[in-house]
Amino acid sequence: MKRIKYLSLFCFAALLAACDPNGLEIVKTAPEAQFVAPKVGSMGTVQVSQQNYDNNGDVTFSWEKADLGMPTELSYSIYLSSESHPDMCLVSGVTKTSYSIDYKTLYAKLVGESNLGLPKGKATAVPCYVTASMGDGYYVVKSDPVQVTFDIARISTGINMLYVSGNFNGNHPDRNGIEETDPGTKSYQGLVNMKSSGTNNVKFLEYTYSGKNEGDAWGVEDGALKVGGAAIEAPAELAYVRANLNTGTYSISQLGGKVRLCGFNGSWWFGSNPELVYDAEEKAWIGQADYTSGNFRISINDSWSFTFGPKRAADLTVRDGSDIKIYHNDISRRYVGGDANFKVNKAGTYRFKLYYESADCTWHLAVSAVK
Repeated sequence: MKRIKYLSLFCFAALLAACDPNGLEIVKTAPEAQFVAPKVGSMGTVQVSQQNYDNNGDVTFSWEKADLGMPTELSYSIYLSSESHPDMCLVSGVTKTSYSIDYKTLYAKLVGESNLGLPKGKATAVPCYVTASMGDGYYVVKSDPVQVTFDIARISTGINMLYVSGNFNGNHPDRNGIEETDPGTKSYQGLVNMKSSGTNNVKFLEYTYSGKNEGDAWGVEDGALKVGGAAIEAPAELAYVRANLNTGTYSISQLGGKVRLCGFNGSWWFGSNPELVYDAEEKAWIGQADYTSGNFRISINDSWSFTFGPKRAADLTVRDGSDIKIYHNDISRRYVGGDANFKVNKAGTYRFKLYYESADCTWHLAVSAVK
């Protein structure tokens, strides 16, 4: 009993000593009104050119240190905004007063429709601000915004593209492209999301990637594609587009039907397969399904003529966090040695998202586990 008693007295004495302001430095915090927010350094025009992209250079954001009245490590985040994507977080958890990002990663963040969605081939002023916080988001303070101008050239990512410009994208050529089937053939094909509230009048545009100027604009003249031809009437739906600039031929197949995970859990009958439903806000087809086993690929219009899978054998197995580029099955099967059917690496409930990514001008299937 005596040992317990003396031990208790010792602990109590230690506790008093720990609370003694003469024995410890007391942490003091300033009122929130006295917090000092970070101040973002001004930046000249950021040139996102082919040379910078290829050479893997870096762009550095910097700011002055914030002061939250406490000697503790601060966490900084950088935000950029566009008309379609306000307050996009470029990076978070930065503990220094600067952050460098390589041009390839920055390019994807700037032009990707799932990110800022800025146009290529022109300069755009973007509001940028930095926040500072301590701990798990406590006492967040925000800098005044600065305008950063990004001059984005048209970047060749190694894929030859033909851009589709029409009412559906505000006659904006850089947001939707179809891929050259074989290099040098000038024969292109691919999905285009033409969903809009009215009729579409479209043209095809070519670019040379060495500069910013538009290339030739192809339209219809006497039933064939010609440079400077009239705009083409197209459905206000998802479409599969083919164009051959050598022969002057084209086709636009309307795909207003269902988008499914065909073959999911072993059923190849269209009606029993999970459906991905269009989300106008995300501009993507999204669905959730329980996976047990078997192979599947994306099907549209409940038709074997329009099924889609990956172009790399390594992408035939998907898992939580996968984001796979997809192509028409006629293209995919040449690369994977047969029908390009996915499988999930383990059973579970997953969210599937089919979307177009303008950063690399291809369609993607994103897969994420539902926790």
